[in-house]
Amino acid sequence: MSQLDDLRQQIDKIDDQLLKLIGRRGQLAQKIGDEKSRQGKGSHYHVPHRERAILERLKDQNKGPFPDPSIESIFRELFSATLALEKPLKIAFLGPETTFSHQAAVRHFGHSCTFNPCGNIETVFSEVELGNSDYGVVPVENSIEGVINLTLDCFVDSPLHICNETRLPIGLFLLSNIADRKKIQKIYSHPQPLAQCRNWLNHNLPGVEQVPASSTAEAAQLAKKNKNTAAIAGELAAEVYGLKIIAKNIQDRAENHTRFLIISKDKAKRAKKNKTSIMFSIADESGSLLKTLQLFARNKISLSKIQSRPLRNRPWEYLFYVDFMGHVEDKTVERVLKTLGKQALFLRVLGSYPEKVKA
Repeated sequence: MSQLDDLRQQIDKIDDQLLKLIGRRGQLAQKIGDEKSRQGKGSHYHVPHRERAILERLKDQNKGPFPDPSIESIFRELFSATLALEKPLKIAFLGPETTFSHQAAVRHFGHSCTFNPCGNIETVFSEVELGNSDYGVVPVENSIEGVINLTLDCFVDSPLHICNETRLPIGLFLLSNIADRKKIQKIYSHPQPLAQCRNWLNHNLPGVEQVPASSTAEAAQLAKKNKNTAAIAGELAAEVYGLKIIAKNIQDRAENHTRFLIISKDKAKRAKKNKTSIMFSIADESGSLLKTLQLFARNKISLSKIQSRPLRNRPWEYLFYVDFMGHVEDKTVERVLKTLGKQALFLRVLGSYPEKVKA
């Protein structure tokens, strides 16, 4: 037997052991589910802070050769499959399938969930509010184009909480039925990807009509049906809709990520590193915003984002969306929010949740 054959046999034996261990893990998880039902806790079958603790422990023990993100991906799929033995999670996202929101949902929750594609961001919120989905995945900002304002607007009237966040690297591809770029007369895509590829399009396809679509998936469908057209979408869309890849990674900046929020009826448990998101409005007076920001600065609370939005139906009045480091249960944060609540016309804590560390 050659050394190569021997190494392969060793891998086969490990695979057999892994299969048995995975099966044993599933059986134990089923017993836990039965015990929860016996104790009347069956509705809380998903325990995200338990998953997070497992991942943190495994990463601390990881000696390689697999990097931590690979370990997390493997175990997220294992968590997803294990939950599906009892009841798969139902995840609402901005659909249809193959959109970046769909990819972010799969990346965060695993393939064994039931995915609920929604036609718009408002529907993602309502599906979770109505209990038709356990969680929702909504885009909140892109590293090139900035904040998705509609997502912020939806939080104004929603009782849902931000319970987590995830980031997805965005690679944009020009897809078409035809291989000759010069024959393309029309390009479909969601407005965000069109904006993210503005310079590339102006340089390589000047004068070609750009048509907004509700999603990158719809854009791919339109390019599939219509002659001499193309779509800007992710690589997965080319595979699903049978389109040719005409150009790869055409976004204007190589470092292109979209941040997604995970929304739920339930609040997240405290993690090692936490981020809190709030919304507030203040009186339209000179220095009022500075006074608010100084409140955070004096208490050494680091802000990671501040975004203003016009209040609907109230011209020249603004709502502020702020992300900062810390948890609402931290004494300093608690004190700052109590003071802000007295100063602000409106204050809502959207959620304290685990900070997503960049891979």
